[in-house]
Amino acid sequence: MKNVNIKSVNHGNTAADRNRYCGPAVISAVTGMTTGEAARLIRHVGGRKSIKGSTSWEVKRSLELCGIESKRQTFGLTLNRSSGVTLAGWLKATVKERTANRVFLIVAGWHWQLVQGRRYVCGILGSPASIKDKRIKRRARVSEVYELTSMGAITTPSEAIKPKRVACGADSDRGKAQRLAKKLGMEISIERTGYGDNSYWIDYEGKDDYVDLGVIEGHCSYDWQEVFWKLQEIEQHQRKKAA
Repeated sequence: MKNVNIKSVNHGNTAADRNRYCGPAVISAVTGMTTGEAARLIRHVGGRKSIKGSTSWEVKRSLELCGIESKRQTFGLTLNRSSGVTLAGWLKATVKERTANRVFLIVAGWHWQLVQGRRYVCGILGSPASIKDKRIKRRARVSEVYELTSMGAITTPSEAIKPKRVACGADSDRGKAQRLAKKLGMEISIERTGYGDNSYWIDYEGKDDYVDLGVIEGHCSYDWQEVFWKLQEIEQHQRKKAA
């Protein structure tokens, strides 16, 4: 049985390997998979097209598929988003429980983070650091705590691995994305990396920034399917706004 240990968040070597949200980051930090793979796994679990935030069930189920069990722990403390113990208070109250071989997944201040002994890691820090690191939001209220244990081998599920694209004729994702972009008065720019992975950018005019509005996850896409999904989200947003 492989022990659970925290490590640096893995953003991989290509743009498709990266995701900037905290849910994929903590999964990466205990499994070793890239944040892009972790986001893909969460999308599979939640049946969603994009990840702008992860529910507790989605993160726990994703970890379970990797071979990691999540058991809720309170240690007699009040855990609540508005009136629960602060992260600083939780760390102070759990000195005896936080041994070097125990890993805790914590939600504090709407942010996923990991603690192992006196080490801490999250998507913001990127690499394990001391629990006294000044970048840690110690005044955030703790709402959930789970102890992570291995159920056997820790693996990367097939659902997390990016499938190879297969040409599918005239009605491909590329064709659908290009037609929808034209309908919306937008253009798609392709940035060629030279390593076989392209980046796709949706170009549009106007005051609305659909990323800031939470309509889409990031300006950059890594395949035509993702471009098409984002254009669909933009179209749906425009329809609601016009209604």
